[in-house]
Amino acid sequence: MQIENYDVVVVGFGNAAQAAAFSAHSAGARVLVLEKAPPAKRGGNTSYSYGAQFRHVHNGIADVKPLLPHISEKEWEKIDLAAYTKDDFYADMMRVTRGKAVPELAELLVNESYPTVKWMQESGIQWEILYSAAVPDGERFRWHHGSSFIHSKDGGFGLVQMWQRVLERQGIEIRFGTAAVRLLTDEKARVCGLVAQNSDGLVEIHCKGVVLASGGFQANPAMRAQFLGSGWDLGKVRGSRYDTGDGIQMALEIGAQPFGHWGGSHATPIDADAGDYEAGFLDPANRRHRTHRYGWTLGIMVNTEGRRFIDEGEDFNAYTYAKTGAEIIKQPGSVAYQIFDAKLKEAIDRYLYQGATPIVANSIRDLAEQLEINPDVLVQTVEQFNEAVVEDRPFNEVIRDGRATQGIYPPKTNWAQKIDTPPYTAYAVASGLTFTYGGLKINTSCQVLNRLDQPIAGLYAAGELTGGFFYYNYPSGSGLMRGAVTGRIAGQNAAS
Repeated sequence: MQIENYDVVVVGFGNAAQAAAFSAHSAGARVLVLEKAPPAKRGGNTSYSYGAQFRHVHNGIADVKPLLPHISEKEWEKIDLAAYTKDDFYADMMRVTRGKAVPELAELLVNESYPTVKWMQESGIQWEILYSAAVPDGERFRWHHGSSFIHSKDGGFGLVQMWQRVLERQGIEIRFGTAAVRLLTDEKARVCGLVAQNSDGLVEIHCKGVVLASGGFQANPAMRAQFLGSGWDLGKVRGSRYDTGDGIQMALEIGAQPFGHWGGSHATPIDADAGDYEAGFLDPANRRHRTHRYGWTLGIMVNTEGRRFIDEGEDFNAYTYAKTGAEIIKQPGSVAYQIFDAKLKEAIDRYLYQGATPIVANSIRDLAEQLEINPDVLVQTVEQFNEAVVEDRPFNEVIRDGRATQGIYPPKTNWAQKIDTPPYTAYAVASGLTFTYGGLKINTSCQVLNRLDQPIAGLYAAGELTGGFFYYNYPSGSGLMRGAVTGRIAGQNAAS
């Protein structure tokens, strides 16, 4: 078998892996990057992120201005942006994960978030203002507290391309169509390299540090059924078909400790017409027509029996969208319908439902018949909902407005408006799996730990395959942020 030598080998080619490769190179290492996918499908889940948003700590406009040097003063004058402190970010992490997030890892993510986005900008990543998260207010734009403010230029695939240009300018070697097969260890159980496979066969690569950054197991139906449960093996995957848990399995084979919420995942409402893989786009070949359907907080959502099944207004979708897909997959046929009336048309248009095929009707009964739902049940559901809406305060989608229902289950805690103004519109949605929460246990140096809670020398992990950050749910924009934070740290430490 051919033998090669490098200082650091990075497995994967998404945001976490690319950050790790650049960080290791910047620390003086000779780096090799292995990407299982062919060039056209490179970038893992990062490529399929539409907004490619990054949640980070800031004290308002003064902190975000240095990240966006190309934005004019005239544009800044139209923006209202409240500070998002370390305490805010940490509290959001703990609230949505039900207090399960490992405090040390949550603090790592929070504390390193702003330094990391600044490092990325200085390294060649261009940020843009995430206007899709804003609500127009006359000529101004307002962001609700805690919503992400920046995203990478040209979305997730744009981020992959920018990172790739950064790596290529540094002369970092990238091999596409090359999968890591197994890790190599020496007599002291230190990772000293790996075996990789490409179209020509196997190659043995020796190094002093390996960074695993090849994503979760979301594209592996067998692992989904094993760990997520019944029905998940038939679910749709929003992102890369190449994220099949290889890095996790290789590490477990040499004694790494499994950790985190293995039965949990980031799964969101997407268009029911999406494909089984690369389901983030209705037209994945051309990356056209996003399938995310995140406007349900403003209307109601029913299953194929015509019954509501969640509190649609529990919180902003940034804090609930990642868990809502799991509720949809539990419904009959794993399908649901988001229903809106004419009052909500302008708001829903801002949620980018272009490409969807809506069902439109002038009565709820007619809508039900077109959806093949029992009309009597859906009419009753809507009537009961309308009667329960308490109109004691104005509707305001920028804040948790407290406009709620009373006397029905499930309740709607915010943004409750009567569904009473035709035409009525329904969108069929399914569950779209983005990434899994279970993975490898790491410390704050991003070293992988063994079953004795000791670091496995020479082995580091970054991004989706790290456990302990997210349980049950996650705050939007924190996934890519985790990838960049852990990638930066893992790469630097692997090089040393």
